[in-house]
Amino acid sequence: MKKKSFVQYCRISFLALVFISFSGICTAPVIGYRAKMENFRKLSEFVSREHYKSEFTRFIKDLGKSESGNNWQSVNLIGCFGEWQFAEKTLHYLGHKHITTRKFKKDPSVFPPDLQLQALKSLIRVNLISLKDYERFAGDTIRGVVISRSGMIAASHLGGARSLKLFLNSKGKINKADVLGTSIADYLWKFSYYDLDSFDRYVLYSEQMVFTAGKITFGKSHQNNN
Repeated sequence: MKKKSFVQYCRISFLALVFISFSGICTAPVIGYRAKMENFRKLSEFVSREHYKSEFTRFIKDLGKSESGNNWQSVNLIGCFGEWQFAEKTLHYLGHKHITTRKFKKDPSVFPPDLQLQALKSLIRVNLISLKDYERFAGDTIRGVVISRSGMIAASHLGGARSLKLFLNSKGKINKADVLGTSIADYLWKFSYYDLDSFDRYVLYSEQMVFTAGKITFGKSHQNNN
């Protein structure tokens, strides 16, 4: 995987200093070894959590900008809609069967920004499960692009996990593109510089994922009441 950039290290260091200043670790009286180690563990967890939350937020904001100009009411030429341009069939697969392109065009509030974010996280989780055996490609260079985890997440969002698998297995010879001409390789390159190596634990898996009879449910907040 690509090494962390200088900016990422600065962000981590800043978060650590903020935590230390408020926790009193440096000024507290002498405490036992176990207590010190527990404080260090909490510090590490805090820094990691805030770092990956920050990186994920930056990633999805840039992905939304690329997909729709960060316009949550956007509908493209082939009927994909929302800030991250979801296909109707994708939303139905994720359990949001009450949301259709027609309904969204008529009233975008059927798929508000908070629900769009939930759907995006759900889709990323599904794609990561599908790509589990393909993360071995991370660090390889294909068609001049260094394969990264963040790039793989973005590329699978663009064309689906299957299209990304075809690209990786063919060493870039099969490079599918969307109707606007944006290809898997384009997104692998464009979104390769985000540190999402271990973000799942801190961002995606705070809710339990349940598979039942072809339906995927991600916690109570993703249940449809319609």
